[in-house]
Amino acid sequence: MDNFEYNFDLLKATREKKKITAQSIATDLCLAERQIISIEQNSVQYFPSKCLKYTSLKKYIAALGLKNEDVIFNFNEIDPIPILLKKK
Repeated sequence: MDNFEYNFDLLKATREKKKITAQSIATDLCLAERQIISIEQNSVQYFPSKCLKYTSLKKYIAALGLKNEDVIFNFNEIDPIPILLKKK
C-alpha cells in the first residue's frame, strides 16, 4: 500500500464537473482543504503518513461517486480488504 498510484487528474476533473468546491468536500469528509488539494496534486504533503492519505483518498473517491478500481491503479493488488473478502 505504500507505493500506490492513482489518477489524481480524474478526481479534480470529477469534482469540478460536479461543481463541488475543494472546501465543501473537505468539510464533508472531515479533512482540510489543503489535504484535498494535496490528493489532487498527488502529493503527500499535509498527511502524516501514506496510510492516512490512502484512507482519505478512498473516502474522497466514494464521495465523488467513483469506484476505487477506476481511480487507483492496481487497486485489487495493493488493497488487502477486497482480497480477504473474495470467496475461495
